[in-house]
Amino acid sequence: MEKVDSYQPVGPNDKTVSILQAFHTHLPADGRDNFLKHLQSLQTNQQLYDHAQLLMNGLVAPLRSLRSTPSISPRLGMEDSIENIASESTGPMVRESRLKSECLTRDGSRCVVTGYFDEDSLDPSSTRTTVYTECVHIIPFALASWRMDSEEYAKNIIWTNLLRYFPILELINFKREDINNAKNAMTMSGNLHRHFGRFDFSFEATAQPNRYRIQNYRPRMATELPQTVTFSSYDQRYELPSPDLLKVHAIIARIFHVCGAAEQIEKALCDLGAHRLLARDGSTDISSMLAATTLGVLGSRAGNI
Repeated sequence: MEKVDSYQPVGPNDKTVSILQAFHTHLPADGRDNFLKHLQSLQTNQQLYDHAQLLMNGLVAPLRSLRSTPSISPRLGMEDSIENIASESTGPMVRESRLKSECLTRDGSRCVVTGYFDEDSLDPSSTRTTVYTECVHIIPFALASWRMDSEEYAKNIIWTNLLRYFPILELINFKREDINNAKNAMTMSGNLHRHFGRFDFSFEATAQPNRYRIQNYRPRMATELPQTVTFSSYDQRYELPSPDLLKVHAIIARIFHVCGAAEQIEKALCDLGAHRLLARDGSTDISSMLAATTLGVLGSRAGNI
């Protein structure tokens, strides 16, 4: 990490050091080994900058906000891995209604976070507290769906990054075709679904199996979230949410917030949504805006834009 420590920022919004430090600190050991192996091959300030952009825009930001059609260039050396991912694909997937039914059955027709019952699962005369629930994917469903070749290619790059930095996915044999598996899904209220997808909170494992501590990154949600939850199965036919997949989500959420990307991307979304214009003073963060709004994974030459 000496190269990172000696890095010279290219501007006030340059978060290269915090991004690389966050990945080094929070990746699992085997993913950190892959991270350091590539880091050792980087020699220049520009290469460090480009790599940090690719990590953020080719993994973290897209998993938070998968939208629209991307424009992507992978870093050198990724081509074979991308081809391997592509060769295993059986084509884009569709959402399956049976998955929500399976999760509702397994989760006792309740939101796994609040314990409130699903509104459509109870008799209208019931006085129990209910919420409208949704089927929540841990690894986003959008990674398995696309309309154009360029979008598929972009998502192959994201899958390549996921497997490189989270080798556990290969160890548990989790592939794109497993997106609609019950172990990658859970029942949650619509409001909490959105917050979970935005990395506003995550599930941190405890010493007790299937018991998780809620890591809340949005203080004003404190009254909505319990401190801990325990996942229980009401139907043994369907696996409980995978601890390994929840760990991947929790680590990416941690990196997202620790490196300061949360504030950067939120500002980019506000700039785009409120004005649709670039700030006159040059303060608009183009990189974050592209990543957050178009799944624009900036390529290995991102620093030259």
